[in-house]
Parts: sequence; C-alpha cells; structure tokens
Amino acid sequence: MNNMKKVKALLLAVLMLLAVMLSACGGQGGTEASDNGKVAYKVTVTDAVGNPYTSGMVVKFMQNGVQAGMQVVNEKGEAVKELAKGDYTVELQFTDSEAAYTCDTTDLTLSAEKTELTILLSRGMSQETRDLVVGNKTHAAHYVQTGCTKVALNEEGRTYFLFAPTEPGLYEFSVVGSDAAIGYYGAPHFVQENSATEVVDNKFTMSIRKSMIGDDNSTGSFVLVIGLDAAQGDTSLSIQRIGEPEWSVEDEPWIIYKATVSLAPYTLPDDAKLQKFDLTASTEQYTLVLNETDGFYHLDSADGALVLVQLGQTEEKTDYLDPFEVILDRSGVSRYFFDEDGKFIKKESYSECLLEYIANMDEEKGVYPLTEDLKYIIQQRGEHSGWWDPESSLYLFVDDNGMAIPGINNEIAWLFMCRFMEK
Repeated sequence: MNNMKKVKALLLAVLMLLAVMLSACGGQGGTEASDNGKVAYKVTVTDAVGNPYTSGMVVKFMQNGVQAGMQVVNEKGEAVKELAKGDYTVELQFTDSEAAYTCDTTDLTLSAEKTELTILLSRGMSQETRDLVVGNKTHAAHYVQTGCTKVALNEEGRTYFLFAPTEPGLYEFSVVGSDAAIGYYGAPHFVQENSATEVVDNKFTMSIRKSMIGDDNSTGSFVLVIGLDAAQGDTSLSIQRIGEPEWSVEDEPWIIYKATVSLAPYTLPDDAKLQKFDLTASTEQYTLVLNETDGFYHLDSADGALVLVQLGQTEEKTDYLDPFEVILDRSGVSRYFFDEDGKFIKKESYSECLLEYIANMDEEKGVYPLTEDLKYIIQQRGEHSGWWDPESSLYLFVDDNGMAIPGINNEIAWLFMCRFMEK
C-alpha cells in the first residue's frame, strides 16, 4: 500500500512538472487564442537600430479592405489587439505627414500562424537642401533629423547630408544596412576633404552643447556636414541622441558685472592736459586714492590729480592695445575663474558695464574718470588674458620685433590704459 501511494505521488509530481513546462513553452511561442476564441495579434514598430516609434502612432488591422480594429502603440512601440482568428493586413496611421516615413510594405500581413509582426520604419529623405561648395564642385545636401533616415547615395563620390540639432546632447552617427563609409566634414561654410573626427566601427559621436544651438531651440545654429562614401542605392543614416552632452565651461551661465556707481556724462575741461603713466617707475611712485565724494581715483590724495581711463578711440594712437570701445566691436570682455586645482568657479562678463561707461565718456578724448568698476575690469581682464605676464603669448609690452620692453613694472602695468590730468 505504501508503495502504491509513493507511485501515485510520483505520477502527480510528473504531471504537474509537465503542465508547467507546457505553459512556459506556450508563452514563448507567441500569442494564443484567448478564452473567448479570439487571437491577440501583435505589431511592433521600430527603426533600423531597434528604437521604438511611440509618438501617437496608430496601427490599423484591415480585413478584406475593412478596418477590423486599431490600436495606439505603447512605450515599447507595440500594438496588441485581440481579434477573431483570421488573416489581416496592417496599415500605419501617423499623426504627422505619412510622406515623412518609409517602410517595406511587401509583407505587412498577419494570420493564425503568424500572429506577430515587426515593422522597420525609417524617415523619408527631406526635400530641403542646401548647396555646399567642396573644392571646385557644388553639391546639393539634404537635411536629416534624429532617428533613422532612408537615404539615396550617389553612385560615385560622396553624398552629403546636413544635421541641425535642436536639443543638446551626446549624439551617435552611423550607417545601417550598407557598407557606406561615414564621416564628419565640418560646417556648410567650410567643408573639409577628410573626416574631422575619429570614426570607429563606421560610427562617430559628437557632444553638442546648448551654446551651439540657437537660443529659441527651434532651429539649430550649429549645422554638421555628414558624408557617406562608397555605396550605391538606398541605405539608412542613423542619428541617435545617446546621452547628455559633455560638460563645457561655455555652457555655464555668465555673471553680468554691473556698475556699482551712478554714471553721468563726463566732459573733460577744455584746458586739461593728460599725461601717460611711466610703466617703468617704482610701485611707490604712484599712489592712487579713491575720493569717496566723487567716486573717482586721484593721485597721492583724494583731491590730487584726477586719473582717467582711455575707453574710446581717438586720433592719437594708443600704446600697446586698442581701447575697450574697439575691443568690444570685435569681441566681448570677460574673465573665467578657476581654483588652484583648475576647477571652474565662475565666469564674469564686463561688456555690458563697459558699454555704459563708454556711453558716458568724453566724446572728444574718449576718457572717463577711473572708478572701482573700471579698475576691477582692467585688472581682471588683464590677468585673465596675460596682458602683463611676460610668459604669456598675449604679453603687451613688446617692441616692433616682438622683444620684451625692458624695465616694465608688472605691478603697475595695468595703468597702461590710464592717464592722469596735470594740475
């Protein structure tokens, strides 16, 4: 009797194990008829590299020209619909222009034996082009977007494409479906002959920062030229945003330096005579004193000779460097701050403040009295640029042969932009 119980228990265990195995095999084999006799049909829509299309796409299940069902794709690009067992043709409905996409339509069918279907969808090539001059030839380059774009290539030579990103990020560029060699060839105004970046396994990446894109983030101000070589017919160009852009100091916010005093138009007295500072003098020779009443620096005492800054261009040529008015016409005036370990701290822009001072300077001589603001800006910009650092390539105090002028006192060298009024 005991042996019989053991045999029955063993048979029961075997039957349970077989049931579990059959259930697992059925789950892996795809969809099955449900209790109501219907079949769950599944359509997955992806691009050529496997990324799902999820943005408002509708899958329509057609039978004999009549719509039997429809389903919006989920976050995996999947549309699952329970329908009566039978044969169906799949159609895609887009929220935007259907002409913007392309796919192989030769076998978009489902049946009782074929309940799952994967559709590889690509963007169609845009008709928007821009002429590129490369060497002595002009090429019409088509614009492409992120995702996979089905593109037609020239039978000979290189085919060019343009990508204008609208979102900062780390982007990967690659070719799918052919052996066409990909490369990055610069910008539309200067197309290089050879790839301007390293290409590994026929793909390259590029960090596109916020500062490289237009302020409105609707159209990219930064345009990449992409080239495909040595292939014929159609292929897919894949552009994928794979991460955040690499950090760059250029994307850090500017601290706008603002004037700390109220400014008023300044007019130099008619009989005023301005003298240059002797930059070879000892540090003790010039003592600058801030007058708390007028807010200006004077020599030796608060009521001593007034010190002024040469802000604007005059007929008399300035020594060493153009005045700020000219510099601002060409670029901004700023400084980047780093700690002893080279870690970024902040960056300041002085251009806005300088423009206020320039608007109030003496119109004829282009000068304005030296304030705390102007002293700070000259010193910060000078230290940042290396104006009075003999080891810097931007050291100002050199002769016509590029040789350092002897005797310059670097502690007072910032006064090269200043003048003092004879009393």
